[in-house]
Amino acid sequence: MSSVYVRGNKLWCRLKGAKTPGVWFDQSTGFRVGQEREAERFATEAQKRIDARNRADGAACGPLTVAVYAERWIPVRKSIGVRGWDLEEGQLKRHVLPHLGHLVLADVRAIHIRDWVRALRAPGTLAPRTIRTIYGLVNCLFESAISDELIEHSPCRLKRGRELPAKRDADPEWRAQATYTVHEVEQLFSDPRLPVERRVQYALKALAGLRHQEMAALRWRHYDASLEPLGALTIARAYDSRACEEKDTKTGVTRRVPVHPLLAKILAAWRLSHWTRIYGRDPVADDLIVPTRTLRSINVSDAGHALTEDLELLELRVKAGAKRQRGSHDLRAWFITTCQTHGAHRDLLKVVTHGPGSNVQDGYTRVPWADLCTQVACLKCAILGDSVLELAAVFAAVERKSRNRWRKRVSPEGLEPSTLGLKGRCSTTELWALRRAAQSG
Repeated sequence: MSSVYVRGNKLWCRLKGAKTPGVWFDQSTGFRVGQEREAERFATEAQKRIDARNRADGAACGPLTVAVYAERWIPVRKSIGVRGWDLEEGQLKRHVLPHLGHLVLADVRAIHIRDWVRALRAPGTLAPRTIRTIYGLVNCLFESAISDELIEHSPCRLKRGRELPAKRDADPEWRAQATYTVHEVEQLFSDPRLPVERRVQYALKALAGLRHQEMAALRWRHYDASLEPLGALTIARAYDSRACEEKDTKTGVTRRVPVHPLLAKILAAWRLSHWTRIYGRDPVADDLIVPTRTLRSINVSDAGHALTEDLELLELRVKAGAKRQRGSHDLRAWFITTCQTHGAHRDLLKVVTHGPGSNVQDGYTRVPWADLCTQVACLKCAILGDSVLELAAVFAAVERKSRNRWRKRVSPEGLEPSTLGLKGRCSTTELWALRRAAQSG
């Protein structure tokens, strides 16, 4: 079906359906006059690939538009484990496809991308950072189309500072307000009016610089208190609240975080004095350090609402600028900023909070554990009050009720303790085990 012809001193070919099914398209073979055999072989193979692709894509359904390709591209992103693929899908549907979705994929030009970005930059629409994020997503989509041999070049060729906006916040005042003072952080993990499990969360985020997703997936086996000079938290997993499952960390890098001496005291008090009373049994290695009352990972949205309630209870500032509130991720920013203020080395602290870098020199750098511990130990803060994780009277009663919930004294139907010759009443777990044993026997 393909054909080869001469244009100047080069050989070109005509291919059918390369861009739009049933439409001829001219393409250079890359060969010169005198290499007709190689050019014909190139054209034949290219036409075979086009025909096979069009059959697989169902060419009879119409041209391959940006919307059609995006519909097939998102499941591929999901299948290869791209974090945030569902957010990408939402951005495409809201901000990209209404402008570019009707265009044939191979016909999209730089001028279409330019006009689309200009529409996004209209006053009162999106923040500059958001526009750059969406533009990067579209560029990734067209790069994938190149890999799929659907197009030859990406139309995303806009220059920074010209058509693309500079990286700025929509509210230029919020970032300076999205932080805490040392005293505010000390209140968050010391005030007995707050639930004890929330105070442990705040301590892990503020004294170890953990993201919420990392804190929610942290288990007791990840905590090694035997290391010197400081214990270590191994950050290897993160909890995805949208998918309700554990995944790799945001960067895909496993790192060890030194445990601040104050955090070590809080974790010890949490494990020895509170965990068992709240959850009804002693923790094991696979248990989450701070789970929900049903022993599951804490949802990021629930944690955000809880922090807002706690800030209001402590009469601390909630708002950070006009459009957002102070959140738990700002505790991580506080940790990084305050450690440097108190004397930590920026590059060594980055190994603690983000792991080793990806360049060649970072691959050969082995930072001694004692040096990493020094960066964290320089953080100066203290517990407010007489004891670690002190409980108010109301929360002591709540913990007793929670303990009783896990140790209810009831009898499964058809299995009374009196029939078993037992003195007193057994726990539910014991009675169900006895009933199963009787039924199997």
